[in-house]
Amino acid sequence: MTHTPGLSEAEALAALAAHPAITWRPFGREDLPAIADLYAECEAYDRNPERQSLGGLQEFWDSPRSRADEDTLVGYDVDGRVVATAWAGCNRAVTERRGVYLGGAVRPDRRGEGIGRSVLRWEVAHALAWDQATREEGYGPLTLRLYAPSDQADVRDLAERQGLAVERYFFEMSRQISELPPVPDLDDVAVIDWDPARSRETHHVVDLAFHDHWGHVDRTDEMWDEVTASEAFRAEWSLVAIERATGAVVGAALNCAYEQDWQATGVTEGYTDELAVARSHRGRGIASALLVESMRRFAISDMQAAALSVDAANPSEALRLYESLGYEQISSTCAHGLASPSS
Repeated sequence: MTHTPGLSEAEALAALAAHPAITWRPFGREDLPAIADLYAECEAYDRNPERQSLGGLQEFWDSPRSRADEDTLVGYDVDGRVVATAWAGCNRAVTERRGVYLGGAVRPDRRGEGIGRSVLRWEVAHALAWDQATREEGYGPLTLRLYAPSDQADVRDLAERQGLAVERYFFEMSRQISELPPVPDLDDVAVIDWDPARSRETHHVVDLAFHDHWGHVDRTDEMWDEVTASEAFRAEWSLVAIERATGAVVGAALNCAYEQDWQATGVTEGYTDELAVARSHRGRGIASALLVESMRRFAISDMQAAALSVDAANPSEALRLYESLGYEQISSTCAHGLASPSS
């Protein structure tokens, strides 16, 4: 869906400033604990299946790719409490498609005042202004994207009123770690420990495997390194599939521990953040082997469950695979998107 012209960024900032007794400024690193508390309050209220952590916010702030001084705003009330955030994360590292993540939040007791509408209007205006100011010949289209729990009607209605149409649904899936199936025997492929020395090769294989997936854009080496260096990534749980005859990487499972989710749900779980198999090697049981071995490693670490997320329209029939291994849907997330006509 394309966007019809709306407020300029200056007009959107003025609309934010018009909300009484709220002072806005870009995120400072010293603001992050209070912002993390706001997100935790909102996520509990909205039953959001994905939760922010203070460590994750600090990683965002510390990333060389971050432009918090340009892409974020936090609003404080007169008592010094965070009322809302506005976050339009512009991906400056990738030009084949220019992506902007829309991630604002409004404290539950301040909703219904029009703050969320002003936040989203600024995020959209900022994204469009950034693209217009920095676009060069050969750059790909601009896409703005907002994610919300499928049953969070207020945010989804707001998104659609601002021109962000429903694009995709994602299912969050989980299974208890009990009575695990045996790891499939793969004659020509070995599933081995995560190998940092092969990280670059694994990066290439994973990105290539996702070329037929909705919304995928290849990551730079810097972006990949941020994934494998994050606080959530668990090298001891992560796996690489190697073709025995050639020694080439043909698949991988990147597994994570999102401890902020454990605190909210009361369930400890290992999370398969990325599961990839080279298209030339699909249909051989490699994905099943990677998942079952992942579950075995989660069990060794006393996790209670294994979890992952899947595109409901995944072209590789991943949903059927996960269900065959005992994963069940526990919640869903909706992606709303907007494409700029200027791109």
